[in-house]
Amino acid sequence: MRICFICHANICRSFAAERLLKEAARKANRLDIEVFSRGLYANQDYVIPDKIKDFLKSNGTAAEGHISTLVSIADLERADLVLVMTQDILDSLLDRAPQYTEKIFLLLDYAYGKEKDMPDPIALSGRPFEKIMTELKEAVEVVFNKIAAQ
Repeated sequence: MRICFICHANICRSFAAERLLKEAARKANRLDIEVFSRGLYANQDYVIPDKIKDFLKSNGTAAEGHISTLVSIADLERADLVLVMTQDILDSLLDRAPQYTEKIFLLLDYAYGKEKDMPDPIALSGRPFEKIMTELKEAVEVVFNKIAAQ
């Protein structure tokens, strides 16, 4: 199964979700799960913030080797499941590629059945940042458990 996470810049939420899900798959020896991430407005010059690197490190994974990458129609075609962070990203993708409606979902809707955006913590620090990143991590764990049960 190929899962693609998409956020705005591909340096925070989608990237962190990718790395967290890859780590969960690695620990469970699930070589059949391929994970990648993209951004709706990504640019290869965007830099991963240190707080994202620190969060990933504290959760047993690393941030090295990532380049912010713009989502393409080929990415949507390649993925079996596309999980986006916000309704505006979902709407934009479905406007551009309505043929993929069946496999594009809001992350929190897929995980919990909540049609709710995953907030962007990029401008936050301290407890508010940690709270959102923990919510992201927990949603990714739920996604992994759903995929692993299939």
